[in-house]
Parts: sequence; structure tokens; C-alpha cells
Amino acid sequence: MKRKRLFTTVGLLGITLLAACGQTGAETTSEATSDAAAEKTEVTTVTVAHTQSSAPMNYVDEKGESTGYEVSVLKAIDELLPQYEFEYVPTSDEDLLIGIESGKYDVGTKGAWYTEERAQKFIFPENYIGASSIGVLIRSEDAAEITDLESFAAAGKSLVPISPNNAQYNVIQAFNAEHPDTPIELTAADVFEIADAYTWLLEGRYDGYFAVKTAYEVNVLAEGAPYSQYKDDFSYFVYEALPTWPLFNKEQQELADAYDEAFLQLEADGTIDDLMIEFLGENTFQYVKE
Repeated sequence: MKRKRLFTTVGLLGITLLAACGQTGAETTSEATSDAAAEKTEVTTVTVAHTQSSAPMNYVDEKGESTGYEVSVLKAIDELLPQYEFEYVPTSDEDLLIGIESGKYDVGTKGAWYTEERAQKFIFPENYIGASSIGVLIRSEDAAEITDLESFAAAGKSLVPISPNNAQYNVIQAFNAEHPDTPIELTAADVFEIADAYTWLLEGRYDGYFAVKTAYEVNVLAEGAPYSQYKDDFSYFVYEALPTWPLFNKEQQELADAYDEAFLQLEADGTIDDLMIEFLGENTFQYVKE
């Protein structure tokens, strides 16, 4: 009986020690797993600036939420990048550009076109985020004769002046180089309000206004638009689409690379096309002239 009791006692002690050792090992494993999880969930906050009234690309909706095609693409990209958390800041064009350059914002989106001047200040990723359709707003009375930029030029029509800093200026320059026999007179613009362009067309001062399609839709076609009373007086045709890019701070190359990788995933799974249809009504990549 004594040996049996001793064996039992020793056995229980052994079980207790094994249990203790097992518990210590479990705790160690648990701590290691916890540390690894902490490392995996370490998140960098990315401050994303966007224009607040550039529908349908970037704007703030009636609920005060950041939305629009480009913002929605960035939100989808954020979902694919667990190492980042995007925070959205609606702001003005000027603050957005100055803020990205200074590092106040990590990235910004404003339907921005590529220019050499901007390339000196910002990182342009490999993949553009969208494409903004541009074309010419004309008087409806000319719509039968003028159906594209070639017929506009051949008819000797005049364009509202364009700022040399605007990508549209470069588009007309390129068109003239390709059509030396029928160039469009290109006048560098002084500062003027967009309202002047619509007024100048109606007055006959100029024959066409080289404008972004969404601006025409918002300012003329939309219900309650500032110039909706003149929608029957205007006609519009698309010439091409210019790629639009998110602009990254010069120190954010790693973030720009992550954006590129995620964007390709969204393009492959159809998300980009779906968002374009939702916000732009069509996939505007089809109008981009490579």
C-alpha cells in the first residue's frame, strides 16, 4: 500500500510538472503569436486629400461623406492594403497641391492630368486612376456641321482661350502638329471665370469651348445646373480622354508602389469598370489615346 501510494503521489507530481511545463510552453507560444499578430497589424495612417466639389470624380455627398469615382477607387485600394489606413480630407485644389508637396498630405486626388511641372513636385504612379473625357462645347446651330475636332478645325472655328498650364493647351498643340493644313487658332488665356466661356459662346465671340465632359454635364445638363436654361443652345462632342492621376508626396514611393499593385488587382477583378459605370456612366479608358 505504501509503494502504491508513493507511486500515485509521484505520478500526480509528474502530471502536475508536465502540466506546468505545458502551460509555460503554451504561454510562450501565445506570447509569440501575440507579438507576431501585433507586428502584422501595425498600420500606417495615410492622409488622402481630395477636392470637395468636383463631382463625379471627387466630392462630399449630402451625408458629409467623401465619395466620387477617384475617392471610391482609393477606398477599394485601401481594402487591399492592410498595412495602411486611409483618412480622407476634403479641401480646395490649391491646398491639395501645396499640402501634398509639403507633406501635409501623403496623396491627393483631383482629376489631375500629367504635366512636366507636376512631375517635378509629385510622384506619379505607374497606373493612372481614371480618365477624364474632354471635348468641345459648341452652339447647337453648328452641330450638324461640326461633329469632331477635325470638322471644327476645317470650318475655321475659334476656341475660347486656354491657359498654357492646362493639359488641354497641349492637346490642341498636338492636334495642330498632326493637322498642319487645318490648325486651330490657339490663344493663351488670361484669367477668366468659367461663366465667361458659356457667355462668349452664346454671344458668338468664340465658337467652341474645350471643356471636360463632366463639367459640361454638371454646369449645363444637370437638373438645377447654373446654365441648364441654355442646354438646348449647346451641343458637345468628345475628342479624347486624358488620364487622371493620384499625386503622391515625393517621400511616398513605397505607398505609390502599393497603390500600383492594388490597382492592377481591381482592374483585373472588374472593380474599376464597375466604379466607372457607377460614377461616370461608361468606361472612359476607351477614349484614351496612348
